[in-house]
Amino acid sequence: MNPGDAVVYKPFGGIAAGPMHREKGILYAEIDVSTARASRRKFDASGHYSRPDVFSLTVDRSQKRPVSFR
Repeated sequence: MNPGDAVVYKPFGGIAAGPMHREKGILYAEIDVSTARASRRKFDASGHYSRPDVFSLTVDRSQKRPVSFR
């Protein structure tokens, strides 16, 4: 189904190495560590889910029937 297509992307987008189509090998790339750190400050992958004004979690601990037929 998928012939591989290994690729390494730069922290702010763009291709750093690859893609390797239908090839076997190891794909190497050099990435600037300071750029990677800066990209993490701009993209908060988990923080936007911690907004109580947008998301909430409610756990109903009451006992339920495993299956409900109608």
